[in-house]
Amino acid sequence: MSNLHGINNVFSISHINYFKRIFWAVVLISSCLGASIILQSALKLFSTGAASYSVETNYLDWNTPFPAVTVCEQSDNGRVKAFLNQYKLSPNLSSFYKAVAFWNLKYCRTCGSCTINDTCVENFEEGIQKIRHRCSELLTDCWWGGRYFKCCDEFHPIETEYGVCYVFNSAILGNNSILTVNRKVGLIDLVFTAIELVTVRIHAPDDVLSAAFENILGDLASLPLVTEFEAILKVEQTVNDVSVSSLSGTMRGCLLKDDVPPYSGWPFNRYTYSGCLLFCRALAQFNSCNCTHHFMANIDELLKYECNCPMACDETIYKIVHLFHNRVSGNLSPELMKRGSRARVRFAQLPSLRVRRLAIRDTLGLVVDIGGVGGVFFGASLLSIIELIYLFCIRWNKY
Repeated sequence: MSNLHGINNVFSISHINYFKRIFWAVVLISSCLGASIILQSALKLFSTGAASYSVETNYLDWNTPFPAVTVCEQSDNGRVKAFLNQYKLSPNLSSFYKAVAFWNLKYCRTCGSCTINDTCVENFEEGIQKIRHRCSELLTDCWWGGRYFKCCDEFHPIETEYGVCYVFNSAILGNNSILTVNRKVGLIDLVFTAIELVTVRIHAPDDVLSAAFENILGDLASLPLVTEFEAILKVEQTVNDVSVSSLSGTMRGCLLKDDVPPYSGWPFNRYTYSGCLLFCRALAQFNSCNCTHHFMANIDELLKYECNCPMACDETIYKIVHLFHNRVSGNLSPELMKRGSRARVRFAQLPSLRVRRLAIRDTLGLVVDIGGVGGVFFGASLLSIIELIYLFCIRWNKY
């Protein structure tokens, strides 16, 4: 006998009234139809609406990542001229080295109409390294939360489309201890001074800087000598519940850091939306010119196809609250000229809410739904399945 309601009355080989058999057959068929309708709804919800969002306000224990700050030097005609004079090179190379040593959209136009060893050269990488400033020649003094540190100990070189820049608090250089702020440490700030013309970019620690990347500072990102600069920020963060990792990328509608997008030749160890944008820019350059810009950071074996960058599941967005940019004019004191420009980056306040992505239906939830439907319509359990196997495969053979 099975504990499934009606099974033994329909399929039993003993003498049972036909009316009773028909009654239980109708009940079983109706239960099957009802169960199938509900299971279809559960499967549809599992496959199409698997993720949702909620707003968290339990901010007392949050660790909010401090933004990455990238400093890139600006074009310097004096450096190019000094390089040509030092190595006794032709003055005709001035425009060429200015174009290749610093980010310039006219670079391809310059190379397309040049004469080798007269107005351009082939092996220019060594010249670029000698023209561009080192970290110690750009940044002098730095403070984190009022504590002084040597700038070049924390501002690390990174290859970008703008050439080698220097970044603070970046996660893409193997830094596993990203600086954070919370209720215990308070609103810690970053202060640094620059003795050359630089451009400042503020972004999330896991973002990859590229020319397509939006700079939240806008036109005020450039710091000519001597400038007093302060950026006051707010942060909007999206985090993921543990249940989200059990969903596929299609069901989540985004990719986790450890996911690999379906693009051949993906060069990065972790997925970020900004990294995907850089990859697509490299593809576009390769498709149009059969080459990439020499500042494109080590991306090889590019294939000719279009890519559509999925959203990243973990997302931290920084926005400007106030921006102060004051260039000091008039007679500058020797002390001020020696110090150079001064920049400060800080939060206006710690965040009090953030968005959490969570799974509406994960695999475990689907199993529970199936078990619930089986229990409601059939009074079934795992034991019932074993009994069915016994009833139809073992006991039936005895008769």
